[in-house]
Amino acid sequence: MPLIENPLPSLLSTITGPSPPTRLYLIFYSNIDAGTGKMWCPDCRDVDPTVRQRFQGANAPTGVVRWVGNKAEWKSPDNEFRKQWKIDCVPTIIRVKDGVEVSRLVDTKEILDQEKLDAFLQE
Repeated sequence: MPLIENPLPSLLSTITGPSPPTRLYLIFYSNIDAGTGKMWCPDCRDVDPTVRQRFQGANAPTGVVRWVGNKAEWKSPDNEFRKQWKIDCVPTIIRVKDGVEVSRLVDTKEILDQEKLDAFLQE
């Protein structure tokens, strides 16, 4: 299944609801900068091709991209993703099972480690 980049509120409510998807990954990326047309975070740009490749195909897991905001919004301690999901850096990928986080990969080094990413996506 391809990445879901602009999830509808109804999908988002199922993530922690009574019937969440069984194999779900939340992918936290920086917003796309209007001036450059690219994500403002260089680490997010670095992992994006690998992430897109891993979430393609009929047997791929479901990946939901969550845009954390522009740089100022992201730096705020009141950022909704910092609060709800305890995100400290982007990119971060969280595996959610039954509405609860079960594991995460944080930063470029972990996400681009092919062995670690393969194992993480097979959990």
